[in-house]
Amino acid sequence: MRYRYQAVERIPREMADFVVYHTEEFELAGLLCACGCGHRITLLVPDSHEVWTEDGFATISPSVGVLDAPCKSHFFIRRGNVQMLPAFTPAHASEIMRAQVARHVARDTRPAPWWLRARIAAFGWLRSIWTSLSK
Repeated sequence: MRYRYQAVERIPREMADFVVYHTEEFELAGLLCACGCGHRITLLVPDSHEVWTEDGFATISPSVGVLDAPCKSHFFIRRGNVQMLPAFTPAHASEIMRAQVARHVARDTRPAPWWLRARIAAFGWLRSIWTSLSK
């Protein structure tokens, strides 16, 4: 079987085998683990992964590491085809997860660029005006 690509508004609660669901609006992708264990995987797009369709089949870059399930699977999906890699050891999975958390903490401590702060402030200001006019 090959993974099909399906654009969706929201990731469904019940996911089918061999389908990569992708919501561009929420920048997420969801799929079931390629090893067949049924573990639900959610990917942050484009924060950690890129997802796209090639002739209706899914491609995900970089590889998918299932660090939060007992299977500890690791695989690539290219044009729907799955290439399984050796599973992570529990120690290696833990090390990778610690590094990911540290990377996110470091990114969160940096101030947002001035243009993003200005955009957020302007949006808040417009929302407050809209709310007051709607009453």
